[in-house]
Amino acid sequence: MKIRALITRPRVKGEQLARQIEAANGAALCCPFIDISAGQQFDKVSSILEKLQPDDYIIAISDNAVNYANTSLINANKTWPQQINYIAVGPTTALSWQKYGINHARIPDTHDSEGVLKLLANASVEHKKIVILRGNGGRETMAEDLTQRTANVTYCEVYQRTAPSYDPDILINKWQQFAINSVIITSGEILGNLIKTIPYTALPWILNLHFIVPSQRIAALAHTLGIEHVTVASGASNNSLFNAIKQLDMQIGIS
Repeated sequence: MKIRALITRPRVKGEQLARQIEAANGAALCCPFIDISAGQQFDKVSSILEKLQPDDYIIAISDNAVNYANTSLINANKTWPQQINYIAVGPTTALSWQKYGINHARIPDTHDSEGVLKLLANASVEHKKIVILRGNGGRETMAEDLTQRTANVTYCEVYQRTAPSYDPDILINKWQQFAINSVIITSGEILGNLIKTIPYTALPWILNLHFIVPSQRIAALAHTLGIEHVTVASGASNNSLFNAIKQLDMQIGIS
């Protein structure tokens, strides 16, 4: 494998992906461009969920949302409510719920807000309570659409994303010594943090690398920033990203 990847996702999953790449005789360097920690509503999960009635909804944006929410419930000596419609934005999120006894979470065909809305297109959400477990900020598309359909939508920001601070000159020197030839991006926010950190003089070099992203939406964002070489994975899970890496390596090679 010719891949020498810069992995920008949070450290735990980033290091797991690095081990996958190294096991395939590639090389990888982890440099997270988002840090994850407990959010402002971390301690309010149980009080928010206990207001739900049978057939209401809980939507988890990521496995971080599920894991932080579960820790909060444990701290409050509570469990996940029963007779609730659970929706996981992706398969990794659903697997996290399965660890905590929630085995019936539905997964949309595309792992994004649009996919969830398509999944719920024919559902009776009018006057239903819908809790969206997420990090700080993020897209409003899902909540806006469901609110227009008279659903009662509540955000529960159980974790927060913050941009780490780096010395950009030290970063560029390290990356060039490592001879990275590809960059793995898992969100638009991470891509933005990366581009904002890079010195202007190094941008042409970065933008000419091969980028691997988890969706067409982020691919479009990458193109608007001047990135030409973009491979779209089937999702943001490490397995999806690794499959895209192998495909890129086999199809075109990297010099």
